[in-house]
Amino acid sequence: FETVKTTSPDGLVLVGWFIPGKNGATIMVQHGSPGGRQDGLFEAFFLNQAGYNILLGSFRAHDECEGEIITFGYYETQDIKAWHNYLLNRDDVNSEKIALFGESMGGGTSILYAAGNPGIQALATGSAFGLTAEVVEKFIEFETDIPPVLIPLLAKMIIFWAEQIGDMDSNELYTQNVIADVSPVPVLIIHGGNDDKIGAAIGQQLFKAAAEPKDLVWFEEAGHVNFEEFYPDEYQNALVGFFDHHLLNQ
Repeated sequence: FETVKTTSPDGLVLVGWFIPGKNGATIMVQHGSPGGRQDGLFEAFFLNQAGYNILLGSFRAHDECEGEIITFGYYETQDIKAWHNYLLNRDDVNSEKIALFGESMGGGTSILYAAGNPGIQALATGSAFGLTAEVVEKFIEFETDIPPVLIPLLAKMIIFWAEQIGDMDSNELYTQNVIADVSPVPVLIIHGGNDDKIGAAIGQQLFKAAAEPKDLVWFEEAGHVNFEEFYPDEYQNALVGFFDHHLLNQ
């Protein structure tokens, strides 16, 4: 592998790993929050074994990257753009065979990026979400023992302060509103039926909102981004099969 760097459009230095493959196609693997490039090593291993170049690119304010504020996709789309441009400038990357796989926040950010940017040939997500009131309420319930009656109010306060600190509009992070714009690029939604961190319903909502071509892989016993703990073979086969079909026409 190579330790690689790129710079976001707003000037932040980002770090990642590039793992060369053999079939000429490349998959960008984007992590969740908190986290870093190491979080995608499980997927990187079997996707690279299947022949793919892998780019494990980290987001701002994560890993060893510059930046201090996490905006759950609002500015992180600039980071994916930087990594995408990095790949386009490599001689060993086929620009017509680049795909995205994102987990959790990385999944939501990948949806936002693919919905507005040409050049991605396939998009897969695991436990993806946007910063909606529903997601924040579920996360508060997961992390705290606050009385349920107070959760909606606290969620509104969190979103409000996130918008102020990040100088952003959370309405632009509603992945359900933009995922249809990814079409005609194929989309694979992977979600767990026991996702108690952001809620199982989010996966169903994303799939319903997406336009064809689309697929849903539902792992009923899995929680948040832990599919390999419950369905390792099925999970691997779903991702490899999706990318083989849409990047290699197999």
